[in-house]
Amino acid sequence: MHATQLRETLSRSLGIPHDRCELAAEHRGDLVWDGLVIEKWVWSSEPGSRVPSVLYRPKNVKGKMPAVVLTCGHGGSKSHWQYTYIPQLYARLGIATLVLDPIGEEERHKEGHLGTRAHDPESVHLRAQAAGRLIMGKLVFDTMRGIDFLLERSDIDENRIGVAGNSLGGAKAGWMLALDTRLKIALVSGWTFDDTMVSYGKFCTRIPNQLLRSHCDWPEFLALAAPHCAVLLLNGDADVVIDKNGDGAAWRGARAAVSSASPLFADKGARGAIASWFEPGGGHRPYHGYPVALEWLHKFLGTPGWSLNQIRCLPSINCGAWCDDNGVELERLYGTDLHDRGTSLPDLSLRNVPREALACLHDHEIGHPSYTLEGWIDLVEKDSGTVV
Repeated sequence: MHATQLRETLSRSLGIPHDRCELAAEHRGDLVWDGLVIEKWVWSSEPGSRVPSVLYRPKNVKGKMPAVVLTCGHGGSKSHWQYTYIPQLYARLGIATLVLDPIGEEERHKEGHLGTRAHDPESVHLRAQAAGRLIMGKLVFDTMRGIDFLLERSDIDENRIGVAGNSLGGAKAGWMLALDTRLKIALVSGWTFDDTMVSYGKFCTRIPNQLLRSHCDWPEFLALAAPHCAVLLLNGDADVVIDKNGDGAAWRGARAAVSSASPLFADKGARGAIASWFEPGGGHRPYHGYPVALEWLHKFLGTPGWSLNQIRCLPSINCGAWCDDNGVELERLYGTDLHDRGTSLPDLSLRNVPREALACLHDHEIGHPSYTLEGWIDLVEKDSGTVV
């Protein structure tokens, strides 16, 4: 199947809309933070669905910046520690970084709660599916609209835009590299491209993967990124959150998919633009913030003012100690030495940004249907004429 046709087929399977409304972006203030500026914005993804988001950028910008949309994992949102640390890290390297609340989380939760995973239940999946929309399609479409938001700005280089994500965020980044030809780079962390993900996982990932595999194999899927987008798949080889049985099957499949996709990239003039990297003994960690990911950003997106040698010479910090020092309480599942607590990230003396400082909405807006998962499902059901 031709790449354009395959993209269209996959987009249709996710229920991604063809039409795009005006973003109607509304600036909700700036926060000056340790030499950076954190801009707070609200914009429309689709009619009746508004997105609170924050953009991290250097305080003093010279010329147009490269930019990344950072996609959040399960239970993650813009005030989760990963999504304040890594955007600061990228922005210190000169890369503007956009983080948006996923549907059902934080300011897009009906009560403004964190870590809800509100889109996971089967009932939510079935309602969205019956209305011709999948939850993954909504998550990916919102990410696409994030790129639209970046492209409306005069300070962003339209030819240097990427996506990066971990866990569910890695899954979203994976779909983005295949479906959005505006991307220059994709960092896919804590995820895999293997048939284990067809039989295992939550509804928001498993069902889309089943549809994907009915249309193409994993190398063909990855090759949709060529030649425009350089792809780096990052994992820990002891990540039993994704490699559920701990037998390495998910990682053998990922390596095989990347190996098979490599000549397809080369045939399209993008030799060396896809690779995989595994941390020995590493668990489920935010590898898109590791030095190897920063080197990939330097090579394919650019890190204004930072040389490759400077990146390689950055000191590291243990994330468990950093979280303790910053008053961050880690989730029980991930707050172990195998996972988040054992993570080492580049140390640029970053501080955690308090949740209240990142708030985009006024108190009376929390729970409004234009921001919530429930409001969005009601809208798509009304548009499709379905009720489950």
